[in-house]
Amino acid sequence: MQALILALLLLIAVLLGSALWLWRRRGWRNRKHQIVFLIVLAAALQLVNIKLFTTGL
Repeated sequence: MQALILALLLLIAVLLGSALWLWRRRGWRNRKHQIVFLIVLAAALQLVNIKLFTTGL
């Protein structure tokens, strides 16, 4: 269970890092939809991660 939680945290960090990279590299106006999609996906994964963490202990 801990490996899954850590894997999700790593995936969340990669998604947020990708959103920041797109923002810095391409600009907000050019990649707005992709940046928002990555952030929303990371937030959804974080909710799953919290649920796994609270039920796993």
